[in-house]
Amino acid sequence: MVDADGVVRFHDFDPDRKLAGVRRALQQVLGSPPAGSKPVLEQGIAFPAEVLACRQARRDRSPRLVFEPSGNPQVIFYSTREGTNAVYLRSFDKQGHAVRDERLSPAGVESYAADCATDSQGTLWVTWCARGTTFYDIYVQSRRAGAQPKTEQLSFSDDDAMSPKIAAGAGGQVTVTYYKWAMLWGYSRDRNIFARTYEPASGAWGPEVEVSPHVPEVEDHTDPDVVFDRQGHSCIVWSYDYHPQLYKRPVDAAQPTIFAARVSSGTSSAPMLVGATGQFRYAVDLFPSATLDGRGVLWCAWDCSEPRRCIRLSRSNDATNAFQFVRAFGADGWTCSTPELSPTATDPVLLAWSQRRATALWEGQVALLRDGQPGGIVTLAEKADVLFPQAQQSPDGEYWVAYEKCDQNGSEVVLRNLTKELRRGTDER
Repeated sequence: MVDADGVVRFHDFDPDRKLAGVRRALQQVLGSPPAGSKPVLEQGIAFPAEVLACRQARRDRSPRLVFEPSGNPQVIFYSTREGTNAVYLRSFDKQGHAVRDERLSPAGVESYAADCATDSQGTLWVTWCARGTTFYDIYVQSRRAGAQPKTEQLSFSDDDAMSPKIAAGAGGQVTVTYYKWAMLWGYSRDRNIFARTYEPASGAWGPEVEVSPHVPEVEDHTDPDVVFDRQGHSCIVWSYDYHPQLYKRPVDAAQPTIFAARVSSGTSSAPMLVGATGQFRYAVDLFPSATLDGRGVLWCAWDCSEPRRCIRLSRSNDATNAFQFVRAFGADGWTCSTPELSPTATDPVLLAWSQRRATALWEGQVALLRDGQPGGIVTLAEKADVLFPQAQQSPDGEYWVAYEKCDQNGSEVVLRNLTKELRRGTDER
């Protein structure tokens, strides 16, 4: 859900409380004194000055962390600082101090939902969606040392293309995955997952591959993520609004759940189930994130609605060509969302997510996982909401996290070094 300020909020309606929170908010509004300043008109609508100021506050959103070959952190994010959402690159020094900001997307073109990766040659690749003409489409920019940045359009949609994610393989390949809306009966009705891969041998992007099963009118596919396996295949995970009654051999799942497929040589494998099964097969599974550990094992974490709003973690089993559930994160009474998995130089992987109790502020969690079990774990707390945390290990072995700090005064990007905190309680030095 997106609120009136354009800030992403999480769907955590608690049926036990029903509308108690809404009633409390209404009582506070009705019982509060009038605003001290006169209403302000915007596009013919009268807003209290405080509300309009909140809406017009600068918001730097959804940071994505990457590193230069030298080890200096870089963060990609989008911001309204110029009046229209645009994608920016912020560079930092070794100590994590901001050095400069650079706008990457064209001025005046609505651009957001950026992601980034660095390939084996040290080239930074950035992808985002932008409304260049009538519809949103997917764009990618390569930033090679000593060369001018090169921006290319990857999708050419008759409806909107959105939510791109990018990954780089050891052989120099780069894959961007995204979903596209399809127009049915004059409405944006159906969404499917697509991918395109850059091949360094040809220096060009291959054809668009449809990754999700093509079932118009009844299926929706969203929230893709991508990672390369050791064989050079793109592994794509996504949330699939699965309807078992449509298939002769239904899997043990229903509702939106997580599936995965491998893309290679311009073709996609059949989807395999990743998400919740058994007693939780009717859970709503969203926002999957995937990574490969130092042994080549594929891991996937996602936001699951059952038995509570938690983060579930699974790993692939090459012997059975299936995923196995490992554990859940998030204690009773907590609402958890937006997990992010990242690799390290050795076996452990990093997991970050946002969580909160009831209507309290969102805080971040970063855990260093070995075989899926947490060793070091760090809480990210501010006097504001901590949203979309992403942790990464730099080339020199340091652990960093970037997140969005959000309150009524706006949103800002925060970068922190967590190396000492994460190594406490582990055998790392």
